[in-house]
Amino acid sequence: MKNSIRISGGHLKGKNIPFDHKTSLRPTSNKLREILFDWLQFEIKDFECLDLFAGTGALGIEAISRGAKNSFFIELNKKNYLFIRSTLKALELESKSTVLFKDAISWASKNDLSKFNLIFADPPFNKDIEEKVLKVLASNKTLSPMCKIYLEHSKFSSIEIPSSFTILKEKNVGDVKAFLLRYEN
Repeated sequence: MKNSIRISGGHLKGKNIPFDHKTSLRPTSNKLREILFDWLQFEIKDFECLDLFAGTGALGIEAISRGAKNSFFIELNKKNYLFIRSTLKALELESKSTVLFKDAISWASKNDLSKFNLIFADPPFNKDIEEKVLKVLASNKTLSPMCKIYLEHSKFSSIEIPSSFTILKEKNVGDVKAFLLRYEN
């Protein structure tokens, strides 16, 4: 069964992002995406974004729609990876995006993150990987000071935010807790 979510702002507002509905895919809600991009509205222009655990690609695509220079998508599920590629082609965003079929944690631990201003980390819930991804990001010596990290996790579980991150904003929406963090080095 195919579903879609709408881009909520920017030059692509109202366009759809299709995805294959299944229990393991949980796209960020329209409400939460609007909150996130309200937080970032005065600084997103020309950002270079990294969408780890990209899923539908909605966060990175929304960032481009709202003025980000480009988005880099990392997705390990083959079906989701192919959906993201076809969506970027349909929206004519191929020149502003890169999509890799890789494991997000492994990729983030081994690659240069210095060009990214904003990293989206929306891993599958209940997998105990939210803390792991923050630790990997904090231990990657190329992560730029002042890089912002957007993290989602289940509000029914608590996570420890490493001391190298400052919580700028946090919000509960439904069963999701969202954080906007800044890396302080």
